Amino acid sequence: MNEAALDALMERLARGDRSAFAPLYGELQPRALRLAQARVGAVSAPDVAQAALLRVFARASAFEPGRPCLPWFYAIVANEIRSVKRGAARYVLDSAASQALVDDAPNAEAELVTRELERALQLAIDSLDAEAANALAAMLGRAPMPDLQPATFRKRVSRAYAKLRLIFGGNDVG
Repeated sequence: MNEAALDALMERLARGDRSAFAPLYGELQPRALRLAQARVGAVSAPDVAQAALLRVFARASAFEPGRPCLPWFYAIVANEIRSVKRGAARYVLDSAASQALVDDAPNAEAELVTRELERALQLAIDSLDAEAANALAAMLGRAPMPDLQPATFRKRVSRAYAKLRLIFGGNDVG
């Protein structure tokens, strides 16, 4: 269809002639789809084209008769493409770029926190009875495993954890 025929169909639609909708859609949809495929790829293109056409038809009454239809149409499609690209840019994570932001080097604050936590844990373990303290030390790899039945050892560790939760401000004993 030539541009003059498209302009005429758009003018009819702008005046409220609904019979112009189907032929205009038939001509504009492939154009919107081609442009969208070129700009956002085949996966997103149908959604972009559909959204652009919805906007074209929703704003048809704003179309000025006597002006060419295609520049107005392509401006709407281009705006929709930019909108989709902006939205997609917010959610794309470049793992290489984000990894560069992570500093794996130990810093003084992290070391201080680790030392303080270990100190608090050791003070809590020291306040436990010998059986519980030995069970936790074995679980942490700081002492050899005691010569106990596995069920007995698990029960001692469970009781030791319950005591630690109470020491650290928990209100349940497990």
